[in-house]
Amino acid sequence: MAKKRQLELYLLRFLPHALRDDFVTVGVLLLESDGGYAEVRITRDWRMLQCVAPDVELEWFAMVEREIHGRLGQLRRREELVEFVSEKFGTMIDVAPTKAVLTENPEREMDLLTGMYLEPMERGERAQQRTGRGAIVNTMKEAFSDAGVLELMQRDLDVFQYTGQGDPFRIDFGYRVGDVVRMFHAVSVAANVDQALALAYRYSRIDAGMRARKLQASLTAVLDQGTASQDERIRFAIGMLEQNSVRVRTMGEVTEIAGEVRRELRA
Repeated sequence: MAKKRQLELYLLRFLPHALRDDFVTVGVLLLESDGGYAEVRITRDWRMLQCVAPDVELEWFAMVEREIHGRLGQLRRREELVEFVSEKFGTMIDVAPTKAVLTENPEREMDLLTGMYLEPMERGERAQQRTGRGAIVNTMKEAFSDAGVLELMQRDLDVFQYTGQGDPFRIDFGYRVGDVVRMFHAVSVAANVDQALALAYRYSRIDAGMRARKLQASLTAVLDQGTASQDERIRFAIGMLEQNSVRVRTMGEVTEIAGEVRRELRA
């Protein structure tokens, strides 16, 4: 029988309101005190997060994961982790009290803990429709999964290699066919038109960076339903996307989008 290994489990909690006690568990960190196993995982399901902070920028959590992962080799005590998290993320991320874990297989245990703390409880049912970027991402994910292409696509594409070292931005979904890199990103103009404006500006740099590497970029922004609004700010934001060669489609078209992806990837 394999010897059981002793590890420490830390739950990372997002606190949207500094003066209130509500929080959402967004990360799981498992450390072996003798310097053996060390791993961190941040949730990819944003439904609960969207309930407490519908306007939160989800790219920020990808940056949190990278920052912590880069320091795993130096974090062996709770005090070190708390100090690092406080220094990097202020009061937005909290470290829950330590839990002891005994296991023969840390990798398998990490998978179990991820399922326990970071995955939604409901199975086989579509989540209740919510607003904001997270709802669009989930709708896209379900459509790509139903079309049988989700596993053929890349999630959370880093763009710093095209825009500059240190850029934390990631594109939600993408794949490459020949020299063409097709990308799809959720944008909630109903929540905040700045998302669209920031994407329009950043895409010009992504496109230039890819062209420098002999790649052809193709980006589709998937917007909220009902964006045919008379709100001039939304019209302006959509115009900026289109002027910067970003295709604009809505949540109502995700099944059609997924079908197009399926035809191209499985041709």
